[in-house]
Amino acid sequence: MKNHSLNQLLDERKLWRGQQLRSSVAASDRLSTGFSTLDNALHTGGWPRSGSTELLGEYGIGELWFLLPALREHLADRPMAWLNPPYLPHAPALAAQGLAVDKQLLVRPKTLADQLWAAEELLRSGAYSAVLSWFNEPNLNDRQLRRLHIAALEGLCWHLHFRPASLAQQISPAPLRLNLSAAKQSLQINIIKQQGGHAGQQLQLARPAALYLQQSAAVTWPVYSSASVAKTQSHPQALRKISVLANTGIFASATRQDSVVNVIKTGSNEPSH
Repeated sequence: MKNHSLNQLLDERKLWRGQQLRSSVAASDRLSTGFSTLDNALHTGGWPRSGSTELLGEYGIGELWFLLPALREHLADRPMAWLNPPYLPHAPALAAQGLAVDKQLLVRPKTLADQLWAAEELLRSGAYSAVLSWFNEPNLNDRQLRRLHIAALEGLCWHLHFRPASLAQQISPAPLRLNLSAAKQSLQINIIKQQGGHAGQQLQLARPAALYLQQSAAVTWPVYSSASVAKTQSHPQALRKISVLANTGIFASATRQDSVVNVIKTGSNEPSH
C-alpha cells in the first residue's frame, strides 16, 4: 500500500526523486529555452511545459526577451494570457517577435482576490499554453502558491510567475525558481531551485545586440512635414534605429493606443467584455 501511494505521488508529479536522471524526463515534458547554456544548466534540459516557474527580480530588466524562443514554440498550440502585467504589452512588438496578437489575452483584475481567482481559472481551463502573472501582493502564502501550481498542472499550462527578488528565500512549491538580475550587456541568472537536480548554478545570457543601439539626439529625429513627407528620408539611420527598438520592446507606455490586445479588466463578479 505504501509503495502504491508513493508511486501515485510520483505519477502525479507531487513528489520527485532526488537526482532524477535527465534521460527519464520525456521530451514532451520539457521545452527548450532556446539557449544551450541554459538548457544544460536546467536538470530537465529545458523549461517545464506545465506547473509554476518563478522568475524573481526587478521588473523591466529584460525578463521577457529570454522567454521568447520558448513562448513562440509553446504558442503554436494554444494562446497565452497576461495577468496584471506592470506595463501594457506592446502588440506590434509581440507580432514582430512571432507572437500572434490574436492569441494574446490581457486580464487586469483590480483586487488580489480577483487576481488569484482569474489566475486559477486561466491555468486550470486547459485553453492556454502559458499564463504570465504579476500580483498586487507578491508575498503570497504557501496555500495560494500551491493552488496556482496545481491548477497549472491540471490545465497542462506553463505558469510564469514574476515575483520580487526579495522573496528568493521564501519556501515555494514551484519546482523551478530563477533569480534574474541585470548586467550591462547580459541577463544574469541564478538557479535557486530545480526539480530533481542541484541548484546554485549561475550563468549569463548575452542580450540581443539590437537592444544596445543608442538613441539619436532629438535634433536628428525625423519630422513630419505636410509639404514634403520625403523629409523623413534625411535621417535614415535614425529611422532604422527607431524601427529596431520598437520591434524589441515588448512592454509599452500605457498611453499607447495600439498596445492592448484582447483585454479583460473585470473580476470574478463582473461580466467580461
